[in-house]
Amino acid sequence: MQKKYLYGGAAAFLILLIVWAISTAPQPPTSSEVSDAPRIMSYENNTLSEERDGRTVWTLTAQQMTVDIDTQDTSMQGIEGAFYSEDGRTLTLHADEGHMDHETRDVVLTGSVNAATSDGASLMANELQWSSTEGTLTATGDAQVERDDLRATGDRIMSMDEFRQFRIEGNARIEKGASK
Repeated sequence: MQKKYLYGGAAAFLILLIVWAISTAPQPPTSSEVSDAPRIMSYENNTLSEERDGRTVWTLTAQQMTVDIDTQDTSMQGIEGAFYSEDGRTLTLHADEGHMDHETRDVVLTGSVNAATSDGASLMANELQWSSTEGTLTATGDAQVERDDLRATGDRIMSMDEFRQFRIEGNARIEKGASK
């Protein structure tokens, strides 16, 4: 008879222990407690680059860089960079801000974009876009290219070879004999 009470007490204790464990388990956070804000990593003086077939296509170094952890999209501030052509020419640039889409590897640089090529041409624009799939640089917003004695302005100036050759769209104007 004592064994029955001992087994009964042990069973009751086990049931109470299970009830206690279930009732004190932490509850999952409610949807109002889960933050919808993007998860961000920040870096200072970090460099991004793109390579194709073992050749560096471009490098961008930003004073401040933030990366969205979920999308891997990157925002940059205080940018210095370079685009490298296959013929060995280089386009160095400065821009206030920029953004790189992780999936497309497209880059948009904004705010007082100033660039110069290794063969003496210069570029100024409010925005410079790099299309990774097309391999084109497009300057927009007060876009201006100066090379030798030529000054070209327009709404959009596009190039596939770091502005050695370019196409102008919208309000195109070319001045020959313009001095730098």
